[in-house]
Amino acid sequence: MSSTLTFAQGNDDYGIYYVYYNTIVPVYKTLYKIDPFFEYTKVVEYRWKRSETRLVEIRKPRNQEPSVILIHGIDPNEINGEWTNYKNYFVDTWKRCLPEEYGLYIFVYPSLDIPLEESAKKLVQEIQKLALSTEQKCFNFYAHSMGGLLLRYALQDSGFRNHVAKVIFAGTPHIGSPFANFIVMNKKILKLRNDWDYLKMILISANSVGIFIEAPNYDYLLYGREHPGIPETVEFMNFASVIKNNNDPIVQNILRTEPFSSVVMIFLNSVSRVIFPEGEFTKNDGMVPLISATAFGKSEIFEGFDHADFILSDIIVKNAIEFFYPIEKPEKVSWKN
Repeated sequence: MSSTLTFAQGNDDYGIYYVYYNTIVPVYKTLYKIDPFFEYTKVVEYRWKRSETRLVEIRKPRNQEPSVILIHGIDPNEINGEWTNYKNYFVDTWKRCLPEEYGLYIFVYPSLDIPLEESAKKLVQEIQKLALSTEQKCFNFYAHSMGGLLLRYALQDSGFRNHVAKVIFAGTPHIGSPFANFIVMNKKILKLRNDWDYLKMILISANSVGIFIEAPNYDYLLYGREHPGIPETVEFMNFASVIKNNNDPIVQNILRTEPFSSVVMIFLNSVSRVIFPEGEFTKNDGMVPLISATAFGKSEIFEGFDHADFILSDIIVKNAIEFFYPIEKPEKVSWKN
């Protein structure tokens, strides 16, 4: 038996999300109504304010080098407010690592339900405005996760490409991730599996702590979905990572970055070995398979790091800075745990 309470209606600035409760306990959150695979007594409809799509200035440039433009990925916690821990950690790591004379910006957009094509058009406009308002005409782009897919749509614009110096796709699911398929599928199909109770617990737990919320834009992350190609004139590098299956790098990772995120990614990596016991998906960063993050070649692989480390790790970000602003060295540093 269930009941539905409606608190608000959506418009262009506001969206709707649903929370399924079992008595007073929230069980599951989603941006659309689902066929529940769990026990619940009511579903409540809430309103949330979408982020304003814009380029946010973190720091003005004090040199002639291209500024860095950060592009975040899908953010399940933006239903609680624009500046989530994810975005704040992303910005803070780059502020800490990037020398003060370099400009720094972040492109903010509603990542859950606004089509990437629309957000990409806004990115093109924002970069064109920035180029007109500053002496800098080219910029370096560091795109995390789904942010890399958004950037690929923007790169189809020839005028936009004129403003691109270098690009790093950090943990970008170029050819998708089976975890997204797992999120959007009808979960009742999984009841035929012997490990259904375990998978059900994983899904409910991951949703309740904000690792994901069912939302339309996970469709962009489906494994096998095609996106616009990367133009040949674009100088880019893929940053990918693989979680190791021994304790030392796991402990080092937890101590070195934000502990909760590292534990979650390591946990999801172990879950992937249950869902996909064999094959190419077992090598992943907790979210994105290695085969997807390294698609189109030109890749640097960080062993012992996870998906969250692309925004949290000083080591990875400093390596990105070296790619954007190369300094001659006697030999290339290899980052491994």
